[in-house]
Amino acid sequence: MVLASQAQHGMWITEVMHGTGTAYHMPFAMWFDGPLDREAMLAACRAVVARHPVLSCAFEERDGSLHLVPASGAPPIAFVVEPDPRLLVEREIALPFELSAGPLARFTLVEMSPSRHLLLFVGHHLVFDGISKDLLVRDLAAAYSGAPSPPLPMPYGTAEEPSPEARAYWRARWREVPHVVINGASRTPRLAEHGETVLRDLTHDLPDLPGLTRFQVFLAAVHALLHRYGNADTSVAVSMSTRTAETRDHIGLFATELPVFSSFPPGGSFRELALGLRDELRELNAFREVPVARAVGGIKPRAALAPVSISYRRRAPDQVFPGLSLSVDWKMSNHMVRNALHLQAVDGADGLLLTLHHSPDVISRRDVELAADHLSAVLRAVSADPEMRLADLPLPGGPVPAPLDGPLDATVAAPAAGPAHAGAGGELVEGELIEQVRLIWMEVLRMDHIAPDEDLYDLGGHSLTITQISARIRKRLGVEVPFDVFLDDPTIIGVAAAIDGLRS
Repeated sequence: MVLASQAQHGMWITEVMHGTGTAYHMPFAMWFDGPLDREAMLAACRAVVARHPVLSCAFEERDGSLHLVPASGAPPIAFVVEPDPRLLVEREIALPFELSAGPLARFTLVEMSPSRHLLLFVGHHLVFDGISKDLLVRDLAAAYSGAPSPPLPMPYGTAEEPSPEARAYWRARWREVPHVVINGASRTPRLAEHGETVLRDLTHDLPDLPGLTRFQVFLAAVHALLHRYGNADTSVAVSMSTRTAETRDHIGLFATELPVFSSFPPGGSFRELALGLRDELRELNAFREVPVARAVGGIKPRAALAPVSISYRRRAPDQVFPGLSLSVDWKMSNHMVRNALHLQAVDGADGLLLTLHHSPDVISRRDVELAADHLSAVLRAVSADPEMRLADLPLPGGPVPAPLDGPLDATVAAPAAGPAHAGAGGELVEGELIEQVRLIWMEVLRMDHIAPDEDLYDLGGHSLTITQISARIRKRLGVEVPFDVFLDDPTIIGVAAAIDGLRS
């Protein structure tokens, strides 16, 4: 039994509380042309599983802490013959994972013809991230070629509390940005929604600017576009690697999503914005392993930290499978989206390819296509003139943006909070039960007094607080309180009412 990381704990409780569907499923498809050795490929899959123990784990909450435990069985490795595997792929992506039982990964080798095969991997994000895709291909190629693949040690087991410096850093920066203006309308992300995709090739649009990395230029272009749309206060969640020298070869979750903020006058230039974001990223890098919710406290578990998010990854060099040619779908969709708009960029030898993920219930495909056109136009404009003012950035074919200080048209309303209740059926909860719950809250939060109607998140509660309170209630009162109670009514009275209802 190994202690889960802070990032895993936050993702786990978000999934448990919100039921995010396939939002955390990570499908990955590898297409092979040539005389594939079926047994060698299946053996290579087994070698990868043996090398990376996290693929054979499940997650279990014990006494308020989340642990990695052995799964109920090994990750499935199947072989099928299917000339047209489209339905099979959709079925495998949609197949749910049982977090408490596992396993949280599966392989399917599909023979489409004697000379064409598909290897489909689907893993839960708790045990797999973007860089894991490169590592999976690398280790499969080595094993298929007959190279030894020694097992790696379990890379988890410690979950340190945020440092005072990390707490100070995030508390000085964190602010709620619930909406984003895109094409003249305010968009509010909801819980994980059915997602669709728009594809763009930005290979010839992204400029190389002195003193800035390609990722920094891309991030600045997204911020610049959002400012140009009329967002005076911009928050973009960025996927960042937390790998170290000790974990750089490990498949697993070694990534976090952190918000990058910018408030910038429209009279400023693109280069000024980009350099400011570069400096902010350098400072943020020292605290990238610390989840914002854990450092700040008071943030409800949620599927998204910001209305817009970015994942930007430089691809590793292509791997060699003897006798085979390989093509990989690096940006495969799980058909869910956690933000109003998610931009997934893969920068490799074949160029910079962008997938824009969106929910049609939040933002239409036409508006996403316009946003993609606008982003291309911004990149081309700053390539010609990095000193261009943000207010002068071109928006071809789009509507006039909302003014920076004007009202927003909230086209999609935020979900309403769940109703508060006094007790099961509306009756008052007994004072003794309220006092028992209050004592547990005071112990976990290390406070001398908490009023029965105070909100857990106003008191600095976070995902670990919820599991610790639930564990103590289970141990002392013999009741398993559903985690969603801490969303519907996160007060002592609300939790006591839920316990009263479960007892009756």
